[in-house]
Amino acid sequence: MTAMSVSGGEGQWLYGKWVQAPMQGRSRRSFQRFLEAAEDLLKGKHWHEVSVHEIVREAEASVGSFYNRFADKAALLHCLDDRLGLECELTLENLEGELSHCPALVDDAPGIIVSVLIRLCEERRGIIRALDLAHKMSADDSFDGLGLRFDTAANRFAGYLASVSARFGEIGAEKIARAFKETFWLAREQLVYGASAEDKSRLHKALLSHFEAGLKA
Repeated sequence: MTAMSVSGGEGQWLYGKWVQAPMQGRSRRSFQRFLEAAEDLLKGKHWHEVSVHEIVREAEASVGSFYNRFADKAALLHCLDDRLGLECELTLENLEGELSHCPALVDDAPGIIVSVLIRLCEERRGIIRALDLAHKMSADDSFDGLGLRFDTAANRFAGYLASVSARFGEIGAEKIARAFKETFWLAREQLVYGASAEDKSRLHKALLSHFEAGLKA
């Protein structure tokens, strides 16, 4: 189970607050190329080091094409924020569906989630770092798509676990959700702001232990 990628073919346009929905499929694919280009650049640079010209060059597009879609670089970052938040939401929704078809795996759900969080923080380190900084610098807290969607998804998934498992039911959805969120914060500190963990099994064990401790707190 891994964090999903959201393609340009979602039925409902996700970015309406920041970007007008393209009318043609080709234009929508071009929009997605800009997002992918920006995120690729963030793998090696901080957001303030990435210019519109670099994004355009990476996307093999033109500056005019960029500004036909985005008011500025911040609008593109808002779209990345919404997209990553939706990926987290869809990942947990799909995991819930898989567990519904295989209830014997419900007790293993925390370990599965920890694996997802490790991969998310490793593969999306650059964009998570950029969004964290943008959220701290934003006067209106508008950069919080990832945070809000992850929290909402964690609350829902915790409620699901509490409803189908006697063990989790005794603990309660609120405490389960809080343990998931704290584990995500810890994974983010370790993998986004710290050195990449070479020993994944040790990190997985440490994060899972933190989650279990959170259930007992």
